[in-house]
Amino acid sequence: MPKVIDRDAYRIELATKAIDIFTEHGYNGLGMRGIAEALGVSKSALYHYFPSKKDLFEASTEIVTQKHSLYGTEDEQSIPTSKADALHAIISTLDSRFQGEMVLLLEYIKNRDPQDIADDKLLQKADSRFMDELATIVGNEQSEQAYALLMGGLLLRLLNGQQTSIDVISDWIKNMAKTDLAP
Repeated sequence: MPKVIDRDAYRIELATKAIDIFTEHGYNGLGMRGIAEALGVSKSALYHYFPSKKDLFEASTEIVTQKHSLYGTEDEQSIPTSKADALHAIISTLDSRFQGEMVLLLEYIKNRDPQDIADDKLLQKADSRFMDELATIVGNEQSEQAYALLMGGLLLRLLNGQQTSIDVISDWIKNMAKTDLAP
């Protein structure tokens, strides 16, 4: 009897595994053949689920920007309930993959026209996802500043060998928001 495959679940599984591959190798580091080998599938099987590398990258980005993923959890029920805990969880989750994601992002936008970058639906979606989530924590008026502090703080942390603590970055955002971020 033939094996029954849940195609949607398998597609999500491939896109989820590809996140680490993109983070490690960048967008241009591997072609579909290399990605398929790293995933342990044939190139034709990968093309069956994703007609192009861009489609696979979009699916992987979709998974990374899901609400639970921003907090480093497996499901919605595990998302912190207090705003302070939510902020700390987002910073910690981003910190764990920040270097790879920055390399990936810079490679993705390299040699592209500023308007092309501004019009990129994938980048818009990722930015919107972070802005929306930060708005639930610090409010709409403060979300852009919080996003800048978050990214700048993580970059500083990366460049100074993690001398800047996650708690300090969280405090910067809390102070900017002029609130204790109570639930």
